[in-house]
Amino acid sequence: MRRILGRAAILASCVLAASAVFAGHVTRRGAVQPASQTIFSVDTPVEGATVFGIVEVRGFVLDTRGVSRITLLIDGAAVHDADISQPRSDVRRRYPKYEGEEFPYEPGFVTSFLASNYTAGNHSLSIRVTYSNSDVAELGSRTINVDNTINQSPIGALDNPSDPDIYGSQDYVSGVYPIAGWALDAEGIRTTTAPDGRILADIEVMVDDRVVGQAVYPLPRPDVANAHPDVAGALNSGFLMNLDTTRFGIGQHTVSVRVWDTQGLNSIIGTRDIYFDNNYATLGPFGRIDWPMANGYLFSNICQYGLPPSGIQYDPGHYNNWISGWAIDQNDLQRFEGIKYVELLLDGAVLKKSSTDCAFQAAFTREVNCYGKERPDILYQYPQFAADAKNSGFFFALDGDLLISDPNVVPGALGIHRGLHYLAIRVGTQDPLRPAVIIDQIPVIVTCNNMGDSPSFGDLERPVSMQNMKNNELIKGWNIDLNGLRQLNFYVDGVLDGSLLANGTDKINLIRLDVEAKYPWLPYPYSRYNGFEYTLDTTKYVDGIHQLVIESVDAAGFHNYWVQRPVVFNNPN
Repeated sequence: MRRILGRAAILASCVLAASAVFAGHVTRRGAVQPASQTIFSVDTPVEGATVFGIVEVRGFVLDTRGVSRITLLIDGAAVHDADISQPRSDVRRRYPKYEGEEFPYEPGFVTSFLASNYTAGNHSLSIRVTYSNSDVAELGSRTINVDNTINQSPIGALDNPSDPDIYGSQDYVSGVYPIAGWALDAEGIRTTTAPDGRILADIEVMVDDRVVGQAVYPLPRPDVANAHPDVAGALNSGFLMNLDTTRFGIGQHTVSVRVWDTQGLNSIIGTRDIYFDNNYATLGPFGRIDWPMANGYLFSNICQYGLPPSGIQYDPGHYNNWISGWAIDQNDLQRFEGIKYVELLLDGAVLKKSSTDCAFQAAFTREVNCYGKERPDILYQYPQFAADAKNSGFFFALDGDLLISDPNVVPGALGIHRGLHYLAIRVGTQDPLRPAVIIDQIPVIVTCNNMGDSPSFGDLERPVSMQNMKNNELIKGWNIDLNGLRQLNFYVDGVLDGSLLANGTDKINLIRLDVEAKYPWLPYPYSRYNGFEYTLDTTKYVDGIHQLVIESVDAAGFHNYWVQRPVVFNNPN
């Protein structure tokens, strides 16, 4: 469930007996609690509070029967089910042993409502608790006053750096470090739109009270949407800034995030004291392989050993694979900062090197085996690296036919066998004292055209590996099959969940101009019409780690499982 960062201290604690409410009946901390008691608190809003904007309702319920549902009631009417099973370390400290056992569940809950949905004046608020044995109780009744003339400043949370009140110690960080969290406002977060369509939000990251950059926004946060179902934009309320800590001195610093709304109000939604610990050992280049995906294919048109007829790399009759990604160097000595060369490795052997193999290839209508390609998306994520981020892309090409058949392609190898291999990117920097380092490595499958078919390929953009998924989640990406994509099948743990059909109604073969722009060498119209979107209902499955597999079926009936990804189902109730 969603981690809830430190909030206001518990304002009131109530004890409810099964037969009656005994005022002042408080059991000694840590002692065994009578089985008939419910210990609970509705922390916010308090009795008589004036509420406006997004009204968060938080608290905890602790009962030996367990809790299966908590429903928010306003004026006696059900509004929402709360997001339950929230961690509450303060409650655990107050009641370290409950009924002589360790805590059987997390007692916290959170939900919210929009004050603008109610008339000005007094309203009643309470929670209805459904216990695991189906007992029901209404708790925490209070009166609140709605005043819609007050503009609320933004609310949110700073998830990273972590809260020392929860984890017991501050973070020690080095190099590029993610500042992440979420922000909401009833009137909306103040944003502008860049010429390229990117959203630029007024979410400021500050170090020692000085603004050092703007966060990337919006990002998916289904957990926030669970807690704030009335708020437009809650599903995409996340923000992220990759802070380059090398630009600051070693030692203690204060990081905070300030958010502005469309009406000009601002609030600091989180502050953390962290220690920047940069030294030569902790810094270096970083980046990733964007393509192919982990467990993706390196493909060949031939299925027998022996050189192809031409024996020339990138011959038009050969199957040409590409490897792309990005790399940036971080160094506390700026005179040595920067990427000098990038190498492509297969099973530890160097296949291509940007400093010696960069050249124009007609098969891709561009230079291949090069570093320094424009990556405006990386500049957007890492603006502090300026031109190094803007031109951080690498692009390599592999002739699949020669890869399998020619023993000279990989030094010391007698041809590459079909099956599992490991593809890696190694980076050398301008620093003469730093050896080249591998920044990313992925498993790939070398395969061959046995049936006269090229397997489909693409990218699963959402979810990422081990992403937390709740309720209905969007599965999104793109897929190309040169025979024409007819169907995509979605499996969870080997069981078919559902399919997308190219029947004109399902979201498959959608227009994706961004894919065409990013990979302009792909054949038209496949480069343009390749997007897909599928909704996965995670509530049909038990919580935990699951394997998501997508199978493609083309117009000729060929199929392949082109991506497998571990994900985490973690539903609120």
